[in-house]
Amino acid sequence: MTKNTFRRHLVSGLTGVLPTLLTIFVFYKVWQYANNSLGRAIVDQTVKVLHWQESTWLTVSGGIVAFLIIVVAVLASGLLLSSLIGSRIFSAVETWLTRMPVIGVVYNPLRQVTDFFLSKKSQLFRSVVAVEYPRKGMYSIGFVTSSGLKDVRTPDGRRMVGIFVPSSPTPFTGYTILVPESDLIPLPMAIDDALRFVVSAGVIRPPGQVPTSELEITLPSGPPPKVEVTPVPSSSPESDS
Repeated sequence: MTKNTFRRHLVSGLTGVLPTLLTIFVFYKVWQYANNSLGRAIVDQTVKVLHWQESTWLTVSGGIVAFLIIVVAVLASGLLLSSLIGSRIFSAVETWLTRMPVIGVVYNPLRQVTDFFLSKKSQLFRSVVAVEYPRKGMYSIGFVTSSGLKDVRTPDGRRMVGIFVPSSPTPFTGYTILVPESDLIPLPMAIDDALRFVVSAGVIRPPGQVPTSELEITLPSGPPPKVEVTPVPSSSPESDS
């Protein structure tokens, strides 16, 4: 196994395993916080009020109850934010946080990530296409977002479709372009598969999109070749005369 092959398989394995590990880590941290703080308080109050003897079963039950309380609190927050008063309160708090000198630097990127992956914005993508962008002969993954603008058409009257071209490895940023519908290449890929392809910089591909034979790309080694530039003789006033 060559060094490049080992590195490619290592990166592919990490990009495939890390999302699962991070998900487990997040839920474990939530459970640990619930069990050590709120769960501990529930167990202490149960022992104090009901005069029960503390046991492993009681400790685990307290952690489960604390975890469920956190879940219910998150759901209640969602219901509150969906109301008019709650949305106004949240908007005011968010504006205050974004204007904080240090907190705003951390809050804004995290807000963009959660908006992209957890809100309904990612559901606005209709289909996955390949679009010739940013230049002729180079294709990028894009998402069809709309049927374009009524007043923007090609000279021959073709409709221009709205396409979002995400950047890699952070797909919540990118470019919105208008492309003729006939110039798009529809891709039989799910939105989630296309996002994984972008996030992994092209490493994770859907099974149906993997070529039958993988080609090794060999780049030339060593310093770049020197380019000799021949100076152009300048004309002088004496020679012109």
